[in-house]
Amino acid sequence: MKARPAARTDLAPARRVPAARRDQSSPDQVAEALRDGVRTGRYVPGQRLVEADLTAELKLSRGPIREALKLLAAEGIIELHRHRGAYLRQLTRREVNDILSIQESLTGLAARLAAEEIRTGNHRARFKQAYAALMNAYKSRDGSGVLDARVRFYTELVAIGGNAELTRFVPIPQTNLLRAQFERHLPASERAKRRQDYPAIARLILAGKGASAETAMRKHIRATRAAINALPDDVFAKEVIARA
Repeated sequence: MKARPAARTDLAPARRVPAARRDQSSPDQVAEALRDGVRTGRYVPGQRLVEADLTAELKLSRGPIREALKLLAAEGIIELHRHRGAYLRQLTRREVNDILSIQESLTGLAARLAAEEIRTGNHRARFKQAYAALMNAYKSRDGSGVLDARVRFYTELVAIGGNAELTRFVPIPQTNLLRAQFERHLPASERAKRRQDYPAIARLILAGKGASAETAMRKHIRATRAAINALPDDVFAKEVIARA
Protein backbone atom coordinates (compact mmCIF):
# COMPACT_ATOMS: atom_id res chain seq x y z
CA MET A 1 0.00 0.00 0.00
CA LYS A 2 1.11 3.59 -0.48
CA ALA A 3 2.35 5.54 2.49
CA ARG A 4 -0.03 8.08 3.97
CA PRO A 5 0.95 11.19 5.90
CA ALA A 6 0.51 10.90 9.64
CA ALA A 7 -1.14 14.30 9.89
CA ARG A 8 -4.31 15.70 8.31
CA THR A 9 -6.16 12.48 7.59
CA ASP A 10 -9.51 14.24 7.61
CA LEU A 11 -10.86 17.38 6.00
CA ALA A 12 -9.62 20.10 8.29
CA PRO A 13 -8.41 22.63 5.71
CA ALA A 14 -6.14 25.50 6.61
CA ARG A 15 -8.69 27.86 5.15
CA ARG A 16 -12.44 27.45 5.24
CA VAL A 17 -13.90 26.09 2.02
CA PRO A 18 -16.52 28.52 0.72
CA ALA A 19 -20.02 27.13 0.39
CA ALA A 20 -20.97 26.34 -3.20
CA ARG A 21 -23.47 28.69 -4.82
CA ARG A 22 -26.68 27.21 -6.17
CA ASP A 23 -25.33 27.56 -9.69
CA GLN A 24 -22.25 25.55 -8.69
CA SER A 25 -23.85 22.31 -7.59
CA SER A 26 -23.16 20.03 -10.54
CA PRO A 27 -20.52 17.29 -10.18
CA ASP A 28 -18.27 19.14 -12.63
CA GLN A 29 -18.37 22.30 -10.54
CA VAL A 30 -17.80 20.40 -7.31
CA ALA A 31 -14.82 18.70 -8.95
CA GLU A 32 -13.46 22.10 -9.93
CA ALA A 33 -13.80 23.31 -6.33
CA LEU A 34 -11.79 20.29 -5.18
CA ARG A 35 -9.15 20.85 -7.88
CA ASP A 36 -8.88 24.41 -6.62
CA GLY A 37 -8.38 23.06 -3.11
CA VAL A 38 -5.42 21.00 -4.34
CA ARG A 39 -3.98 23.94 -6.25
CA THR A 40 -4.19 26.34 -3.30
CA GLY A 41 -3.06 23.84 -0.68
CA ARG A 42 -6.34 23.37 1.19
CA TYR A 43 -5.99 19.66 0.53
CA VAL A 44 -2.68 17.82 0.64
CA PRO A 45 -1.54 14.60 -1.05
CA GLY A 46 -2.48 11.56 1.00
CA GLN A 47 -5.34 13.39 2.74
CA ARG A 48 -8.62 11.57 3.20
CA LEU A 49 -11.62 13.27 1.59
CA VAL A 50 -14.61 12.55 3.82
CA GLU A 51 -17.98 12.78 2.08
CA ALA A 52 -19.79 14.00 5.20
CA ASP A 53 -17.30 16.83 5.68
CA LEU A 54 -17.50 17.84 2.02
CA THR A 55 -21.30 17.93 2.07
CA ALA A 56 -21.22 20.18 5.14
CA GLU A 57 -18.54 22.52 3.80
CA LEU A 58 -19.97 22.81 0.28
CA LYS A 59 -23.59 22.65 1.51
CA LEU A 60 -24.53 19.98 -1.03
CA SER A 61 -26.05 16.53 -0.99
CA ARG A 62 -23.86 13.47 -1.28
CA GLY A 63 -24.91 12.77 -4.88
CA PRO A 64 -22.89 15.56 -6.55
CA ILE A 65 -20.01 14.94 -4.14
CA ARG A 66 -19.79 11.26 -5.04
CA GLU A 67 -19.98 12.00 -8.76
CA ALA A 68 -17.25 14.63 -8.41
CA LEU A 69 -15.00 12.15 -6.61
CA LYS A 70 -15.49 9.68 -9.45
CA LEU A 71 -14.54 12.37 -11.98
CA LEU A 72 -11.36 13.16 -10.07
CA ALA A 73 -10.51 9.48 -9.73
CA ALA A 74 -10.76 9.17 -13.53
CA GLU A 75 -8.35 12.11 -13.82
CA GLY A 76 -5.88 10.45 -11.46
CA ILE A 77 -6.25 13.16 -8.80
CA ILE A 78 -7.77 10.98 -6.09
CA GLU A 79 -7.91 7.28 -5.28
CA LEU A 80 -11.14 5.55 -4.31
CA HIS A 81 -10.86 2.61 -1.91
CA ARG A 82 -13.88 0.41 -1.34
CA HIS A 83 -13.62 0.23 2.43
CA ARG A 84 -11.50 3.29 3.24
CA GLY A 85 -13.06 6.00 1.07
CA ALA A 86 -11.37 8.67 -1.05
CA TYR A 87 -7.80 9.92 -0.67
CA LEU A 88 -5.99 12.64 -2.51
CA ARG A 89 -3.44 10.79 -4.59
CA GLN A 90 0.12 10.70 -3.32
CA LEU A 91 2.69 10.15 -6.06
CA THR A 92 5.47 7.61 -6.17
CA ARG A 93 8.85 8.41 -7.69
CA ARG A 94 7.92 6.43 -10.81
CA GLU A 95 4.62 8.29 -11.18
CA VAL A 96 6.42 11.65 -10.91
CA ASN A 97 8.78 10.64 -13.69
CA ASP A 98 5.90 9.40 -15.84
CA ILE A 99 3.97 12.66 -15.42
CA LEU A 100 6.98 14.87 -16.09
CA SER A 101 8.04 12.83 -19.12
CA ILE A 102 4.64 13.49 -20.65
CA GLN A 103 4.71 17.11 -19.59
CA GLU A 104 8.17 17.68 -21.07
CA SER A 105 7.04 16.50 -24.50
CA LEU A 106 3.66 18.19 -24.50
CA THR A 107 4.59 21.55 -22.99
CA GLY A 108 7.60 21.65 -25.29
CA LEU A 109 5.22 21.16 -28.21
CA ALA A 110 2.88 23.80 -26.75
CA ALA A 111 5.74 26.32 -26.57
CA ARG A 112 6.73 25.65 -30.17
CA LEU A 113 3.17 25.99 -31.47
CA ALA A 114 2.61 29.18 -29.48
CA ALA A 115 5.79 30.71 -30.95
CA GLU A 116 4.66 29.76 -34.45
CA GLU A 117 1.24 31.37 -33.89
CA ILE A 118 2.33 34.36 -31.79
CA ARG A 119 1.82 36.87 -34.62
CA THR A 120 -1.76 35.73 -35.26
CA GLY A 121 -4.63 37.96 -34.08
CA ASN A 122 -4.28 39.08 -30.47
CA HIS A 123 -2.00 36.22 -29.46
CA ARG A 124 0.96 38.42 -28.63
CA ALA A 125 -1.12 40.61 -26.29
CA ARG A 126 -2.70 37.57 -24.61
CA PHE A 127 0.64 35.91 -24.04
CA LYS A 128 2.26 39.08 -22.72
CA GLN A 129 -0.61 39.52 -20.29
CA ALA A 130 -0.35 35.94 -18.98
CA TYR A 131 3.43 36.19 -18.69
CA ALA A 132 3.27 39.56 -16.89
CA ALA A 133 0.70 38.15 -14.45
CA LEU A 134 3.05 35.24 -13.67
CA MET A 135 6.05 37.49 -13.09
CA ASN A 136 4.01 39.89 -10.92
CA ALA A 137 2.74 36.96 -8.85
CA TYR A 138 6.31 35.81 -8.25
CA LYS A 139 7.32 39.34 -7.21
CA SER A 140 4.43 39.58 -4.75
CA ARG A 141 5.44 36.23 -3.18
CA ASP A 142 1.78 35.24 -3.07
CA GLY A 143 1.88 31.45 -3.20
CA SER A 144 -1.75 31.04 -4.23
CA GLY A 145 -1.40 33.84 -6.77
CA VAL A 146 1.65 32.16 -8.30
CA LEU A 147 -0.25 28.90 -8.71
CA ASP A 148 -3.16 30.72 -10.36
CA ALA A 149 -0.87 32.66 -12.68
CA ARG A 150 1.16 29.59 -13.60
CA VAL A 151 -1.97 27.65 -14.57
CA ARG A 152 -3.13 30.62 -16.64
CA PHE A 153 0.29 30.89 -18.33
CA TYR A 154 0.27 27.28 -19.47
CA THR A 155 -3.41 27.39 -20.40
CA GLU A 156 -2.80 30.41 -22.63
CA LEU A 157 0.31 28.79 -24.09
CA VAL A 158 -1.73 25.79 -25.22
CA ALA A 159 -4.66 27.91 -26.44
CA ILE A 160 -2.47 30.24 -28.49
CA GLY A 161 -0.85 27.27 -30.22
CA GLY A 162 -4.26 26.42 -31.63
CA ASN A 163 -4.11 22.62 -31.32
CA ALA A 164 -7.47 21.81 -29.75
CA GLU A 165 -6.48 18.21 -29.03
CA LEU A 166 -3.46 19.32 -27.02
CA THR A 167 -5.75 20.92 -24.43
CA ARG A 168 -6.97 17.44 -23.51
CA PHE A 169 -3.54 15.97 -22.94
CA VAL A 170 -1.38 18.54 -21.11
CA PRO A 171 -1.56 17.16 -17.54
CA ILE A 172 -2.29 20.40 -15.63
CA PRO A 173 -4.38 18.73 -12.85
CA GLN A 174 -1.67 16.13 -12.25
CA THR A 175 0.97 18.84 -12.34
CA ASN A 176 -0.87 20.76 -9.61
CA LEU A 177 -0.97 17.56 -7.55
CA LEU A 178 2.74 17.10 -8.11
CA ARG A 179 3.49 20.67 -7.01
CA ALA A 180 1.29 20.28 -3.92
CA GLN A 181 3.32 17.25 -2.86
CA PHE A 182 6.86 18.38 -3.68
CA GLU A 183 7.26 22.12 -4.15
CA ARG A 184 7.59 22.92 -0.46
CA HIS A 185 10.40 20.36 -0.19
CA LEU A 186 12.49 21.93 -2.96
CA PRO A 187 15.29 24.27 -1.85
CA ALA A 188 14.57 27.98 -2.34
CA SER A 189 17.58 28.22 -4.64
CA GLU A 190 16.14 25.53 -6.90
CA ARG A 191 12.73 27.21 -7.03
CA ALA A 192 14.46 30.49 -7.94
CA LYS A 193 16.30 28.81 -10.82
CA ARG A 194 13.11 27.42 -12.28
CA ARG A 195 11.44 30.83 -11.94
CA GLN A 196 14.32 32.38 -13.88
CA ASP A 197 13.64 30.05 -16.82
CA TYR A 198 10.40 31.84 -17.72
CA PRO A 199 11.87 35.11 -19.11
CA ALA A 200 14.02 33.20 -21.60
CA ILE A 201 11.10 31.00 -22.66
CA ALA A 202 8.86 34.06 -23.08
CA ARG A 203 11.43 35.93 -25.17
CA LEU A 204 11.76 32.99 -27.55
CA ILE A 205 8.00 32.62 -27.92
CA LEU A 206 7.52 36.35 -28.55
CA ALA A 207 10.32 36.25 -31.15
CA GLY A 208 8.51 33.43 -32.96
CA LYS A 209 11.41 31.00 -32.53
CA GLY A 210 9.47 27.77 -32.27
CA ALA A 211 12.29 25.23 -32.17
CA SER A 212 14.28 27.22 -29.59
CA ALA A 213 11.18 27.80 -27.45
CA GLU A 214 10.48 24.06 -27.44
CA THR A 215 14.08 23.30 -26.43
CA ALA A 216 13.98 25.86 -23.60
CA MET A 217 10.67 24.55 -22.28
CA ARG A 218 11.83 20.95 -22.35
CA LYS A 219 15.00 21.94 -20.51
CA HIS A 220 12.86 23.67 -17.86
CA ILE A 221 10.77 20.55 -17.26
CA ARG A 222 13.83 18.27 -17.22
CA ALA A 223 15.45 20.46 -14.58
CA THR A 224 12.27 20.32 -12.48
CA ARG A 225 12.24 16.55 -12.82
CA ALA A 226 15.89 16.29 -11.75
CA ALA A 227 15.28 18.51 -8.72
CA ILE A 228 12.34 16.41 -7.55
CA ASN A 229 14.24 13.16 -8.12
CA ALA A 230 16.99 14.50 -5.86
CA LEU A 231 14.55 14.63 -2.93
CA PRO A 232 14.68 11.86 -0.29
CA ASP A 233 12.49 8.79 -0.56
CA ASP A 234 10.28 9.75 2.38
CA VAL A 235 8.57 12.57 0.42
CA PHE A 236 7.33 10.06 -2.17
CA ALA A 237 4.60 7.46 -1.79
CA LYS A 238 5.88 3.92 -1.57
CA GLU A 239 5.70 1.76 -4.64
CA VAL A 240 3.12 -1.01 -4.52
CA ILE A 241 4.86 -4.37 -4.90
CA ALA A 242 2.80 -6.68 -7.07
CA ARG A 243 2.35 -10.18 -5.73
CA ALA A 244 3.07 -13.10 -8.00
